[in-house]
Amino acid sequence: MASIKDFKKEINYIFGEVIDEVLFKKTLKPEIADAKVEEIIDEAVAAYEDLKDKINQGKKAEDKKAFYKELNKEYEETVNALLDKIKAL
Repeated sequence: MASIKDFKKEINYIFGEVIDEVLFKKTLKPEIADAKVEEIIDEAVAAYEDLKDKINQGKKAEDKKAFYKELNKEYEETVNALLDKIKAL
């Protein structure tokens, strides 16, 4: 990870793309229940906010490198889980 600023920008961009992907899939398949789409969007927004809060808490971490490495791993797992849910729609 190059910098915290770049990490924040990446999170912003990727979660925006995840939400766009859900809405695009809904456009292509109108039979998908609105509740499922809203559930994935809500989950994406909650994960985004959680990660942003954790990034800001990293300033107080003793071992910042390990903290952000673990946070990056959590971020990747979260995005992959959301993408799997989108594929399952």
